[in-house]
Amino acid sequence: MELNVNVKSVSGKKNKITTIPIPYSQDKMTVRELIEETVLYCVNDYNKRKENGDLLRALLPQEIEDKAAGGKISFGMIYGEKDVDLKKATNDAVQAFSDGVVAVFADERRIKKLDEVLKLTEIQNLTLIKLVMLAGRIW
Repeated sequence: MELNVNVKSVSGKKNKITTIPIPYSQDKMTVRELIEETVLYCVNDYNKRKENGDLLRALLPQEIEDKAAGGKISFGMIYGEKDVDLKKATNDAVQAFSDGVVAVFADERRIKKLDEVLKLTEIQNLTLIKLVMLAGRIW
């Protein structure tokens, strides 16, 4: 089953919500399983883009404006040489959810428990938000 996942990082650099269609193996799963499958999809996508990253393409004027508004104009190439460790990425994502650094919303309801079972067929949109902790300087 395929589900539209809205991804937004709460920061000034990215001012858009990106919708990604992600295929899931089941239509009923726990939040932990959902996070694990989402990470698997993202890691595989990253590794594919990394392998094909040597192809340079021109940016359209609208893309340049969007990237300039975000503070960085780049071609989206991946310059790192290492592949992502899937097990570590999955553990980090589950830990981030447990710590409250990542919020998951099924439609407009926030999911707070890893063992909660979700029926994906009933969810119109899944939203993942990476929260940023604010801190000030004392000096």
